[in-house]
Amino acid sequence: MFTFKKITVGFLVIWSLAACDNEQEMVIKPERVDLKEENEVQKPTPQENVPSYEAPKYHIYGGWMNDESYILIKSDGDGGEERSKFTLEKIPKKGNGKILKHFQLPESTGSKLTGIISSKESNKTSLLTLELNKEKTEITVTLPNEKPVTYKEAEMDPHEFNPDYEW
Repeated sequence: MFTFKKITVGFLVIWSLAACDNEQEMVIKPERVDLKEENEVQKPTPQENVPSYEAPKYHIYGGWMNDESYILIKSDGDGGEERSKFTLEKIPKKGNGKILKHFQLPESTGSKLTGIISSKESNKTSLLTLELNKEKTEITVTLPNEKPVTYKEAEMDPHEFNPDYEW
């Protein structure tokens, strides 16, 4: 009836079926996942010199002063493409003389900005360099054919800096 050969083959068939059942259980069983690791919020990496949507594109707006003069940098447009156009007004400590420069900044390249000054009287252009310190409390301005001049963030309005100036 049963020979050793038939018993061995039957045993092997049962053993292989049992092995297949174990493999199926292993495949069907989901792996346990540590939910704490998945749900952790990663802190965003700081992006240097990339302003947010609401923040001003440049940190140069406003008043800057030193012992000799006061500069006022303001936007020369109403938004859109005009956001890159500026007016630099340089007011001396005494007297009424002022220097007015209209310039445009291409895309920001960190804390050092190079502006293109356009003259309304002629078609000539020249370059202006603005460099902010890391804290953005000082700005170094280099006008064409002039030495660099450093200004600190203004602590007063321009009319307080030069009360004799006619606005």
